[in-house]
Amino acid sequence: MKRLCDICGKNEAILTVRHLDKEGKATEIGICAQCAKERGFSGVEDLQKGAAELLAELKARIEDKDKKVVCPKCGMSFAEFKRVGRLGCASCYLTFGKEIEPLIRRLHGSVQHVGKSPQEGVKRAQERLKIQRLRKELEVAIKEEDYERAAALRDLLREAGDEPKN
Repeated sequence: MKRLCDICGKNEAILTVRHLDKEGKATEIGICAQCAKERGFSGVEDLQKGAAELLAELKARIEDKDKKVVCPKCGMSFAEFKRVGRLGCASCYLTFGKEIEPLIRRLHGSVQHVGKSPQEGVKRAQERLKIQRLRKELEVAIKEEDYERAAALRDLLREAGDEPKN
């Protein structure tokens, strides 16, 4: 769908001008080549040709560069990764590290995976470790015949929910 010039309303708009007012509200108008020329936008056609050529050149340069970076383990090139959106193997993370780091940071907020564990799991693991530590201390207290300390450790084990062994 072609957009007509917002000034003359006759010709196809080839230039878009965006203006922000003091409140930050954006206003966009489309301008045809003739109206642009009349209002002092010189070389609009040249600007369009230059931009298209520049984009083509950049695209060719990026693709050549991307084809040169290849994972030594699976053989996937960075250009192929960009095409399919998936890495080939774990070595790809190291091979394409510099190229994919900004993408990973933008997607996940960090480049280091720390994993996830439910809070209940962490709490239970800490309780289990506390009980193991108290049991070892109790065995040492009994061996050393420190019965006051052993009684205190036994009470702590009961509070922690440890069942006595029979």
